[in-house]
Amino acid sequence: MAAKKPLSGAAAEAPVAPVAVVQAGGGGEPRVDRGPLPGFYGYNLRIAQTAVFDHFARTVGHIDGEDISPGRFSLLALLGANPGINQTELSRAVGLDKSTLTPALDQLVRKGIVLRARTANDRRTYALSLSPKGRALLDRLMARVLSHEEAIVAMLSAGERATLLRLLKKIAGGLRGADPG
Repeated sequence: MAAKKPLSGAAAEAPVAPVAVVQAGGGGEPRVDRGPLPGFYGYNLRIAQTAVFDHFARTVGHIDGEDISPGRFSLLALLGANPGINQTELSRAVGLDKSTLTPALDQLVRKGIVLRARTANDRRTYALSLSPKGRALLDRLMARVLSHEEAIVAMLSAGERATLLRLLKKIAGGLRGADPG
C-alpha cells in the first residue's frame, strides 16, 4: 500500500478539531467551527464554486422564460461553437457522461433550442446544433455571462486573473490526466 503524501501549505497547518457549533456574540446566528476545512483546497474550491454559481443565478439565470444554469450555458456555448457536434464529443467537452447529458439535451430539443439530426455516415449518431431560437438565446446570454465573469474576478489584478485561470486548468488537467483547454 502506497504511503499517503502529507498535506502541505495551509492544510498542513490547520488543526484537526471536532466540528462544533459556537454561539456568535450578541445573540446572533450560531457560527460553525469548520475545523480543518478552511485549510483544504477542495473545500475552498467548493465554497468558491457555490459563490460563483449563486452569482450566476442572480445575474444570468433567468432570461426569455428560461432558467439557465452554468452547465446549461456551457452546453449552449459548446453547441454554438461546434455546430454538428455529436453527443459523445459534447459529453467529453462538457465533462458529463452521456446518460446525464441526454435528459438535458432532450429538454433543449423539446423547447426548440437545440436541433438533432441523424448523420449521413452513421444513422445511429446525431449531429447537434443550436436552432435559430437557441442561437438568439445564446447571443442574449453572452453579455450577461461576460458581466458575470468580470464580477467573479473584479477583486483580482490582471496577473492574478491569469494565474488563477492557469492554476485551475492545471488542477483539472492533472486530476483528469489531460489539459481541459
